[in-house]
Amino acid sequence: MSLSDTRVWRKERGLRQKPEGILFYSPNPIVLAKLKGVLHFHGLVYLEPLPNTFFVAAETSVLGRVVEQLRDSLSASQYEEVRRVLSESRTPSAEELAYAPMYFEKLDNVLALVHSRWLVKQLATDALSIAFQPLVAVDTQTCVACECLVRGDQGGIPVGAESLLSSARILGVSHELDHSAWRSALKQGQTLVQSGLDLFLNFTPSSVYDPQFNIQKTKHLCHEMGVDISHLVFEVTEAEKVRDLDVLRAVMQEYRAEGARIALDDLGSGYSSILHLADLRPDYVKLDQRLVHGAWQDELRLVLLKAITKAAHELNIRVVAEGVETEDDLRFSVEIGADFVQGYFLARPAQSAPPISTDAIRILEQLCHQAASR
Repeated sequence: MSLSDTRVWRKERGLRQKPEGILFYSPNPIVLAKLKGVLHFHGLVYLEPLPNTFFVAAETSVLGRVVEQLRDSLSASQYEEVRRVLSESRTPSAEELAYAPMYFEKLDNVLALVHSRWLVKQLATDALSIAFQPLVAVDTQTCVACECLVRGDQGGIPVGAESLLSSARILGVSHELDHSAWRSALKQGQTLVQSGLDLFLNFTPSSVYDPQFNIQKTKHLCHEMGVDISHLVFEVTEAEKVRDLDVLRAVMQEYRAEGARIALDDLGSGYSSILHLADLRPDYVKLDQRLVHGAWQDELRLVLLKAITKAAHELNIRVVAEGVETEDDLRFSVEIGADFVQGYFLARPAQSAPPISTDAIRILEQLCHQAASR
């Protein structure tokens, strides 16, 4: 079917608006044959407006089943071949698509779009929720801040931060996710700030490349929510994926100039993250929870985390030990010199700042007393 045939089809069918649907594309005849079989199985009508393409107009729930069934019908090597071809080969041009009732997406993006439309809706309506997890100061045994952990809701099913970030990255809305999460955190955490606590907000480095990203927008958000920016700590996640460290450093300096502080997350998770310790000079570093939890029984991790903590302190950077899930984890974190501790043994994330475990407070008091008496 040619493009002119497609326009005739639209006219004859009375389609005055572009229908909802997906254009599937692959130069692999085996993949196309299997897709045709899947479409026949679901009783779906399709067009072939361009070579090696099928256009399907259907409800997203049906399209989701089609895509899943297509993926399951391919061997791992075939699926990887499709991914490679879609990323490297010619695709229909914008001019070609302008006259056809369809839009083009790569297979991975099709999967994301079908299964992640709920995220776009939540971002548009500020419907994200926040769970607050306390950071406890070792020296005073009190909660001084809370990390704001974003949560989504997909048809009544809770969605964690990792899935949210993954979907946002594929959909190209990481920046929008950050700001929507910040807005929700400031709105839901106003009382915490008013009581003197700081808020740690996760910050995706790729957001700095968005032309709309700027400190003025963040300041406006703080003013709108009645929160002083000096109570905010922007926690840089996935630092090892930073493309342009100079750009990120410049943005972080702008935030610092307005009174905010910076934390570097998951320190020790990779060689590059340790290099960023000196490059970015954050106010806080958060030791990777995968290293902290259970490290008390691992001599190698003990030596490594002690060295990282010492280096951070020499740079006047305060250290947060994440992943404190047991009494032994807590004792280990104090032993290596962490300034703050965070984890399930102290308190689990909750919609309001949860109370700190009495057992954790008792152990911290004991350890601090022992240290003072030496």
